[in-house]
Amino acid sequence: MVTYKPKRRWNLIESIFFILLVLIAGFVLLRSPLFEVRRIEVRGNQYLSGDEIVAVSGISTGTNIFKLNLHDAAVNLQLLPMVKKARLVRNLPAMVTIDIEERKPLGLLPAENGFIEVDEEGVYLQKGDAATRGLPIITGVKGEGISLGQPVEADGFKETLAVLAGLPEEVRAQLSEIHRTEQCQFRVYTLAGIQCRLGGGDNIQGKGKVLSLVLKGLHDQEEKIEYIDLSYAGKPVFKYKR
Repeated sequence: MVTYKPKRRWNLIESIFFILLVLIAGFVLLRSPLFEVRRIEVRGNQYLSGDEIVAVSGISTGTNIFKLNLHDAAVNLQLLPMVKKARLVRNLPAMVTIDIEERKPLGLLPAENGFIEVDEEGVYLQKGDAATRGLPIITGVKGEGISLGQPVEADGFKETLAVLAGLPEEVRAQLSEIHRTEQCQFRVYTLAGIQCRLGGGDNIQGKGKVLSLVLKGLHDQEEKIEYIDLSYAGKPVFKYKR
């Protein structure tokens, strides 16, 4: 015959002792200098300074690490147009790590008072400079509802950004402009003034690889070329100046 021992019930004294133990532990954690933040590490930032990120997060050294509201700090950081994602982690006893995923400028869009930098999602990141190498000017589209930190609305803008983002980085570094025609065709212009016709937005990665090889092989022939046509599959067509 199997017998069962009745579960032992805590008496009142044990319950009070447990509650006091929890309160004492909480008091120690919240009051001990051991858990005061002494170091804040920022990772993943390229365009924003570490000091700026720490300031916007609202976290400061000397604060008890358990009193920090990491969710609110992440929300504050994601209000910055350049920040796509932010993640904060407590590293006991006294360090906080801020991991940042920044938005990367892709091109320059003409605006009322100059240019603005946009990423591949069309988000307005900050004011831009036409002399910034590696950020082609986007023409043939007219931006509307331009607001800092928000996507720009414009007909054909997303398609143009997709074409630009699909080109190899080494090609984008050599471009001064990308233009969308009224016929929804795309043309890019190199810093040397060569026009490259890409046709529609189809197979842009394949066209980009061919264009990369072509530009590497031009050497000192840039001034003789009027345009390069990559609209169709196969070898590129060169049109030379007369």
